[in-house]
Amino acid sequence: MTSSLFVMGKIAQLCCFSILTLVFTPVSAHQATATYVGNEAVLVVNGDKKVLFDPFFHQAFGTYQLVPKEIRRAIFAGHAPYDNLTAIVISHAHGDHFSANDVLRYLGAYPSTQLIAPKQAIDELIKLPKSLDIRPQIRGIELAINDAPVTINVAGLMVEAVRIPHAGWPSRANIENLVFRVTLNHAKSPITIMHLGDADPDDNHYIPYKRYWQQRVTDTAFPPYWFYFSAEGNDILNEILNVKNSVGLHVPVIIPKRLKATGADFFSSPGEVRTLSNKHSH
Repeated sequence: MTSSLFVMGKIAQLCCFSILTLVFTPVSAHQATATYVGNEAVLVVNGDKKVLFDPFFHQAFGTYQLVPKEIRRAIFAGHAPYDNLTAIVISHAHGDHFSANDVLRYLGAYPSTQLIAPKQAIDELIKLPKSLDIRPQIRGIELAINDAPVTINVAGLMVEAVRIPHAGWPSRANIENLVFRVTLNHAKSPITIMHLGDADPDDNHYIPYKRYWQQRVTDTAFPPYWFYFSAEGNDILNEILNVKNSVGLHVPVIIPKRLKATGADFFSSPGEVRTLSNKHSH
């Protein structure tokens, strides 16, 4: 009986150990990830490089996902995984993507974090009192429609930008929506991602840049969910942008049945994580 109890105890210990191993096995330090924050806000991490897109905003228009209070607190407090941000990147200066006051507050607290944003967003920011204090952290990009792409190198990031019209073109032609292709360099394993902001899914906007995009693979793109609704939008992702994988953003809180029916991957719950593969040739 004593022997049987001993064996059963050992089995229970092994079972507990297996469960703990499954629960607590850490992600590889060099495994790139994307964490959903809200609306089009997403944190991309590769090694010691961390880029946070469109994180500060207060408008949801009764439809979209705000950043939960606990995540906002974690960002401002510098709690993992939102600690040691390399850069904040803003796609465009709309209220569901950008708050100048929040950006100023964050950059003032974290002087090593860089801001990369279109001129319209920078113009709003520099009007604020105390913005002079953060000027060294600001990298503004001014592009007109049909301008050539620009590339800047910031703290181990290669950041490429193309101005693509905002959805609803041509009625929103004045909005400086930037599509960013960002490579987070790491000695062992660089990763290239693309954030499209609120880009319009008309392939006429993208075809003039097709040769440019075909020169390098994008491992994962983050398009607004409406790209999945049309053959044209899917063609942009699959044939023009040279994208190997995509995860949709800007998904309404009430997920459209039409989106579910596409079978596409998308973020909808803040805190969701995707592992990003970079097995493709750069």
